[in-house]
Amino acid sequence: MNAQRIESGTPEGEALGFVESLYSGWLELREDHRLYLHFIISRNKNGGNTQALIRQWLAKGYDVRVVMPRPIMQHILNKLHFVPAVESLPEWYDEIVECWRRPKAWLLPVSPEEEAGAGNGKTFPGTADGCRG
Repeated sequence: MNAQRIESGTPEGEALGFVESLYSGWLELREDHRLYLHFIISRNKNGGNTQALIRQWLAKGYDVRVVMPRPIMQHILNKLHFVPAVESLPEWYDEIVECWRRPKAWLLPVSPEEEAGAGNGKTFPGTADGCRG
């Protein structure tokens, strides 16, 4: 699988909204439209920039994964209905790592019936812990 390491402030990072004026860090982009955020520091704490960036990636159809998020990032990910999982990323880490992601059911096209059920407290299929939307 082809993976590309992208740092904030590079032309590739800028194209993804990972601009150096707002962030420091690095991510990995894979050819299957999967984006792994390995490390991020927001230069404007509590400005909502990190949450907006992740929402932007999701809106563009990326399968966003966040590797070993710290508690403040976990708080953001919970708001976005991410769930903890584990993955093997041998090109970067020797051991299996915690990697938060959206439930698989949310990565698939949604039927009008499922869309209508969103936000009504219904449990979404495919969630690891039955978290509610």
